[in-house]
Amino acid sequence: MDNNMTAAVPQDQQVLAPVQPDRDLMAQEEALSKMRNRQKRFQTFGVGSFLYALFYTFCLYHNASGITYPFFAGGTLLFFGYFTRKLESSSAGGHFHKTFLVISIVLAGALNCTTDSGVLIFFNKILMTVLLGILMLQYWHNLTGWSIAAYCKGGMTMFFGSVCSMFSPVGDMMAVRRLRHMGRNPERDGTDRRRMLLSVAIGLAIAAPVAAFIMILLASADAVFYKLICDVLTFSFDASVYESMETVIKILCSIVVSGAVCYGFFVYNAAPETIKNRNDMAVRDTANLDTYIAVTVNAVMCAIYLLFSGIQIFGLFLGKMSLPEGYTYASYARHGFFELVFVSLFNIMLVLFTLAYFKNSAILKALLTTICGCTYIMILSSAYRMLLYISSYQLTFLRLFVLWALVMMALVMAGVLIYIHNMDFSLFRFGIIVLTAGWLFFSAAHPDYWIATYNIKTSTEEQGYDSYYLRRRLSLDAVAALPEDIRNSRDSIYYKKVERYQEQTKGLQGLRKFNFSRAYAAHKIDT
Repeated sequence: MDNNMTAAVPQDQQVLAPVQPDRDLMAQEEALSKMRNRQKRFQTFGVGSFLYALFYTFCLYHNASGITYPFFAGGTLLFFGYFTRKLESSSAGGHFHKTFLVISIVLAGALNCTTDSGVLIFFNKILMTVLLGILMLQYWHNLTGWSIAAYCKGGMTMFFGSVCSMFSPVGDMMAVRRLRHMGRNPERDGTDRRRMLLSVAIGLAIAAPVAAFIMILLASADAVFYKLICDVLTFSFDASVYESMETVIKILCSIVVSGAVCYGFFVYNAAPETIKNRNDMAVRDTANLDTYIAVTVNAVMCAIYLLFSGIQIFGLFLGKMSLPEGYTYASYARHGFFELVFVSLFNIMLVLFTLAYFKNSAILKALLTTICGCTYIMILSSAYRMLLYISSYQLTFLRLFVLWALVMMALVMAGVLIYIHNMDFSLFRFGIIVLTAGWLFFSAAHPDYWIATYNIKTSTEEQGYDSYYLRRRLSLDAVAALPEDIRNSRDSIYYKKVERYQEQTKGLQGLRKFNFSRAYAAHKIDT
């Protein structure tokens, strides 16, 4: 009967019965393997990220434009370069020239300590971040054939992935602690812990009366020590103590956050699945949308742009068209340059979008080439209008920046024209090189100096320079070009900036904040 009952048990249940322990064992081994990987990761990145956080905080804490910035740029390149090579995950081929990227990053960092202009400092930092991102991308990926969209996606995933992984050091430290705990004898650890706690308690019991007696004697011997003890016991500190505590807390926060982001950067970007997903994301989508849609849209835009370009040539440049009532030629010419800048940017995006998603054809290429030609006329029109506006109302930083942007757009549009007829042309690299070189030149030129120089030299008795703008709106870069009465005036922004700079650079810590432009202004302005 027992044999019959045994035989009645289904065969699949007899086979599956012993499988559950095997699955549990496999799950445990998998969890143990993950913890060991986390331990190895922490051993690889932990100390380095902490040291980089100390370096970052020393160079940049409350110091956005000091002499430490070029050292920060160079140190960052060395640190990230060392760890990426250590991971043996660099990719060969399809790279920007590394020398160009490295030199540009260091130059942008060096320019930060030679200017007082907040706008220049901000965009120098943006440029450094973008170029460093490209440099890091090429360590892990072959960038050959990457489109502009692929570069943008890669950069965004690199940034947000690093930020989202900044808490990974906590999990890795917990994994290290669990592995250490698993390798110990629990009974022995418990005995050692109890013994240690008992010893500490005995020590505190002995130290408390002895320390109290010694503190009473020392307080009687020194009035300053007595006041300090009284303040500690009554929780009454003066403002300087609170400020010092606040500074220490901020420095610690800077170290923790920068170290965590650095650690998260390597954890996320060096992961094989991240590299694979990013390579898959960079694969070009096939341009398979109907060409007739693109031809129709671009033909309509071409008709509008050709009409507008004809008006610019005959009405603005040659002055042979009648103007609307109430307009003089000067007022007509000085109006509309910002709108034309926006349309020019739109045209660049329109051409790139069309080439990326629509099937190519000879007619479409001709229409896109025509749009590029019309865009050049719009850029010239914008520049001409801006120059006329400057001749009437003098220079400001924004007006000079617009002229620089128009030059950059004209150069980038030349790359777009090449790309229309040669899809293998690396437009993104061309654009990065042009914009990087253009911005470094613009930043190194110290535009505020030239603005002050131009406004003073072009002023006349009938139309003097804008005294308020020269006194209040420029940076210390302009001091060398300013008249003595403006730069030494107590109500000018320059006098106050120099006073603040001199206060910040007092003492040994002030060496971090040395800035060439501010130091020169402090030498020229009597405080």
